[in-house]
Amino acid sequence: MNNKIKVPAKLALSVVAACLVSFCGLLTETAVNIAFPAVMSTFGVSTEMVQWLTTGNLLIVAMITPLSAFLQKRFKLKQLFIFGTMCFVVGTVVAIFSPNFVFLLLARLIQGIGTGVGVPIAFCIILEQIPFEKVGTYMGYGALVSAAAPALGPTYGGIVNQTLGWRYIFVILIPVLIFTLILGIATIEEKHEPEKVPVDILGIIFIMLTFLGLVYGFANIGAFQKNPVLEIVAFVIGVVALGLFINHCRRCENPLIDINIFKNIPFVCHLVAFFLINAIMLGTSFLLPNYLQVALLCESMIAGFMLLPGAGLNALMGPFSGAALDKIGAKLPILIGTGLMTIGIILFAVFGMQLNTGMVIGFYIIFGIGCGIAFGNTMTIGNLRLPVQQKAYGNTCFNTLMQFAGAVGTSVCAAFVSASQMQNNALSYEVKTATGSTHGFIFLLILAVVCFILQVIGFKKYEKSEEQC
Repeated sequence: MNNKIKVPAKLALSVVAACLVSFCGLLTETAVNIAFPAVMSTFGVSTEMVQWLTTGNLLIVAMITPLSAFLQKRFKLKQLFIFGTMCFVVGTVVAIFSPNFVFLLLARLIQGIGTGVGVPIAFCIILEQIPFEKVGTYMGYGALVSAAAPALGPTYGGIVNQTLGWRYIFVILIPVLIFTLILGIATIEEKHEPEKVPVDILGIIFIMLTFLGLVYGFANIGAFQKNPVLEIVAFVIGVVALGLFINHCRRCENPLIDINIFKNIPFVCHLVAFFLINAIMLGTSFLLPNYLQVALLCESMIAGFMLLPGAGLNALMGPFSGAALDKIGAKLPILIGTGLMTIGIILFAVFGMQLNTGMVIGFYIIFGIGCGIAFGNTMTIGNLRLPVQQKAYGNTCFNTLMQFAGAVGTSVCAAFVSASQMQNNALSYEVKTATGSTHGFIFLLILAVVCFILQVIGFKKYEKSEEQC
């Protein structure tokens, strides 16, 4: 029955266009990281300074993404698509021709605006315009992009940086972005007219302060001992602003986010589980390239190739798992996927001090398959737990936490590795790196176990509510 339902070609291509913008934005988040040494050499900046190319980008994305529900009401999807894509194009061009580090940082901030506006559009089109019977499959395609892009980033960045130079990480994106812009203009259609929703200025200020404080705090957690006061202030600002935002949304007539969605326990369980999946994925994407290059002395390009099978399978599982959700439901695929992801992390944590290249490839394949199955389906089922009028808010929450999770997972894992590397003992730098990475894997394992439990609770709560109905 499901197979008889056809999605119009124009609608399918509109999803492709929106996904390509998302892909470019998410790809650069991890591709740029591997080029840090080259950028430092080009502009003569420190490690502490160069990391702002990623931190600043994530900060802008995390601040803009919560506005997506409001933007989708206030403006046409095509307008948002054109604006987001053009921002990314401008940022990319500035990055290519950057004469100094300040211009490169500015470029990454402009790209962050494009990513923040562009990433939610694909999921919005899928949830609003794709036939219900095909939502799981197409959310799987969206998940393919969201999971594959950051996973493939180190491979892409390593190869391009070593063969052509770091500027070509951006050069190669230009023809893709031009094609994407033309395709989106030709295919994206509206299903509703924009509403003259009043701008919630106070809500915008509170949510921006929330992510400014929290993203900055987590991004610099490794430097806590150097600037403890600044770190504490950042976290306090983030937490207080979040409290003010929640209180404001309760009282506001047209809030940025309808906080009533958080009364839906199954939705909340899958939302938090999704956050943890992303934190685990991005944390692993930091630990493994670092482990391969520092502890196992692999070149950046070789390290990228070693991670390619796991990253590729992660991406490929998205559409298949989405189709499985449409046919047999979400429970079995999600629990299998979360279970495999957890097994992969267990193996990394147990063998952390004895890992070799074969183990890394094998364990990462198990991990990648699990993430690919669980990632998109968790987002899909979480949004499907909400009534139609709340789906835009749910989509906003999922996309916002996806970006925030990257900062949390990467930063905490980086802090473990950095703390171990700075230990004053007789161990070699390679062994210190392996030790710190093992501690990072143990941290991710705790997150994975919590994630699995939340998935189980989410399904049980929903099944119980259905029985009561």
